[in-house]
Amino acid sequence: MTTERSSVCARAPHSPWREILRQRWSGRRDRTLVLVAANGVHHVLGSGERDGTIVRDEPAPSLFARYDGAFLVDLAERSATHAVTLATAYGDEPVDVCLLWWVHDPAQVVRTRPTDGWDTVRRDLNRRLRRLEESCEADGQGLSASVMMQHLAASFPLDEAGLTYRVTDVRARDEEGEVRLGRASAAEAPFAWTADRREEYRFCLEAVRNGPVSLAALWLLRHPDQVNQVLDWSVQNQRLIRQETTWQDEMAGLLGKLSDEERRELSELLRDRLDALGRRVPKQQEAWTHSSGLDGAANGKAL
Repeated sequence: MTTERSSVCARAPHSPWREILRQRWSGRRDRTLVLVAANGVHHVLGSGERDGTIVRDEPAPSLFARYDGAFLVDLAERSATHAVTLATAYGDEPVDVCLLWWVHDPAQVVRTRPTDGWDTVRRDLNRRLRRLEESCEADGQGLSASVMMQHLAASFPLDEAGLTYRVTDVRARDEEGEVRLGRASAAEAPFAWTADRREEYRFCLEAVRNGPVSLAALWLLRHPDQVNQVLDWSVQNQRLIRQETTWQDEMAGLLGKLSDEERRELSELLRDRLDALGRRVPKQQEAWTHSSGLDGAANGKAL
């Protein structure tokens, strides 16, 4: 959020008649001169005011008139960002509200003489955000960045301060915000949905995909004092934590589930294949008996 003080009005350093000459000869369009007459009338003198700047109908300042004060008012646009956190059902969504603000009424600025123009703009923006939040809740809708842009894109003049601002963008922000809008859902995640949290989410997602072994290791990492409990769980759940990572392991497990008839047929197919490859294989009667299998002996010879 913008925090530096943003003064837009300063007392002129020279006498009024000298400031009048300086302003007329400077040709600057980013500032104007405001002269306060003895009768309280504020005269605005600018070499070329920005569009939308209010210039009163008072007569033009005179070099020989009596003025009680002369002030220089900055007319340039100023950029600022305001940190906002939107509470959603999926966690907090921090965003930055980007805006431009400027002086549209130099005489009013001199009358009020705000010490910090941005603070005035920020307070009005907060009020509009609160009203927008209430309106969305009444309509049963959630407040989002797109809704904020839709309703805050127009220019908002602050006539009492002589300032105007408009929102130019609402974009995601990584760190925590300062203004919380929206009511949290009962299922809301207990943390802000930031870049660091997204990385933690991806890590946990990968751990779940890797199965019980990864989850047990993650639990032991977070709770090292529970190593005995993790060890007991590992012993009691060998079927869950045994990782069959190779096709050889899978084939061995499959062969162990075959019936005697399926083993005999597979043995004959294997013998024929090895014989076709020129490998020395036992005779067929030596290769298999009904009472023995691939893991046993045939006629006193190991298969």
